[in-house]
Amino acid sequence: MEFTCKTVYDRRVLAAMSRALRKTLRKGIDRGLKVFAGVVTLIALITILDSAQSVWVRGLYGVLVFLMLFVQWKGDSLNAIFAKRKALPGMEVCRAHFVPDHYETVTAGAATQWQYDRILALVETSRYFIFILGRNHAQAFEKRCLERGSEAEFRSFLEEKTGKSIQYIGR
Repeated sequence: MEFTCKTVYDRRVLAAMSRALRKTLRKGIDRGLKVFAGVVTLIALITILDSAQSVWVRGLYGVLVFLMLFVQWKGDSLNAIFAKRKALPGMEVCRAHFVPDHYETVTAGAATQWQYDRILALVETSRYFIFILGRNHAQAFEKRCLERGSEAEFRSFLEEKTGKSIQYIGR
């Protein structure tokens, strides 16, 4: 069976790809960073509560706590902003054509054939199928733009061709 999908790489797609990478290949690093951020935040909060510190030091640590919590909360969106800035011109729209032995992605600047065995992990969200290709590389395919088949057929096709099961991470 053959499938076709068109994806527009906007910030929402890039944030979903960042989240998928964080929840799969970067899982160990993410835990370590969260522990580090928690320790730094706790130390900063203790310093803020210490009345012996000057107002300026307590204010500085308050800003640090705010920034740490903000980065933890919006980290994937921040990654999406930086990824969008680093993307090459013409990479915003991608059409993908899936056939039994490979799939091909076509952008304004290039057409690339990919083998299914290059996919390290398959991730599904409520809106996208995401292929994890490396620690810093992923591809997303929008479910609602899937042509020639249903989501369930595409899901089973991918699992058969890659030999991997799809991890559902929600949102």
